[in-house]
Amino acid sequence: MRCYILSFADAIGHTPEHPERTAKRSSASGLNFDVTFQVWPNRASLAKSIRMQQRRASRQDDWRPCVPLGDTEGY
Repeated sequence: MRCYILSFADAIGHTPEHPERTAKRSSASGLNFDVTFQVWPNRASLAKSIRMQQRRASRQDDWRPCVPLGDTEGY
């Protein structure tokens, strides 16, 4: 999995190379407003990771897919 970090200003207009299998999360801690992007090897593993997060209480640093998941993905 490839991971990279962009500043908040750069992340606003950023289009990932593979948006269908890329997720982002906030790196906010204190005054750090960077955004972390991670590219999964395939869409199925991305969906499974996102669905596993959704089973617990949500947190600010949860992964959010760049392309929204369908209703049946990740189960």
